[in-house]
Amino acid sequence: MKDVWEDWKLYERLVARLMADQLSTEFCVTPNASILGAITGIKRQIDVLIETRHDTDNTRRIIVDAKQRKRKIDVKDVEAFLGMMEDVGATHGYLVCPYGHTPAAEKRAQTAVSICLLPLDRLDDFDLRTWPRCSRPTCKYGRVFWDGYPEVSLGLVAPDGTPTRLAFVHCVGKCDRCRSFHVSCATCHQILCVPEGDDSDIGHQCACRLPWFWLASIEEDERGAQSAELQLVMGTGEVRTVTRRSLSTA
Repeated sequence: MKDVWEDWKLYERLVARLMADQLSTEFCVTPNASILGAITGIKRQIDVLIETRHDTDNTRRIIVDAKQRKRKIDVKDVEAFLGMMEDVGATHGYLVCPYGHTPAAEKRAQTAVSICLLPLDRLDDFDLRTWPRCSRPTCKYGRVFWDGYPEVSLGLVAPDGTPTRLAFVHCVGKCDRCRSFHVSCATCHQILCVPEGDDSDIGHQCACRLPWFWLASIEEDERGAQSAELQLVMGTGEVRTVTRRSLSTA
């Protein structure tokens, strides 16, 4: 029998997994995110954060609140969620619950909030232990949440002069606890942890040693809001942002 803390954690991670599986590839997903509130000035914990993947753009931010509890969502829940959306600059929000909502909650939500039903029995087939452990040495309990699968193509020329292209697929994601970026190579099966904010970091390569590497950096949008971004750096000089997450700093 799972304890209460583990149940709500599993419920939040299940919601994140379902969201990531249904979204367009232009969006990335971060479970257990933290954003600095523009109005309150305090860190706001977000169960699931959805942002644009390839650009430092926070104007299309979506947040999700997974409410694993034994009652319906009411109008007060919606109003509190709308306040959080305003504080973190979210354009839309999802309230996910197992027992539905009141008519007043639905009226208050209108178009800014979607209320979704996710029964608790969906947890029966969801096992967080299938997620790999975080590779960051100081993170003991984190699990890696994969939210993207970028493909890298490499052009080759055979001895007879015939051109060909090989495709290499990777998984990219973040730890659900410390939020560190991770990359998994589908060819050599190595998992890399790519920290951000280290000026001395010259990049990370897997055992394949192919002509590209992974590097994380801190970027700012036009309003000064910061985000950590995981970048694929090709030998040709091309740089591609493959996933990102907002930071809870001013």
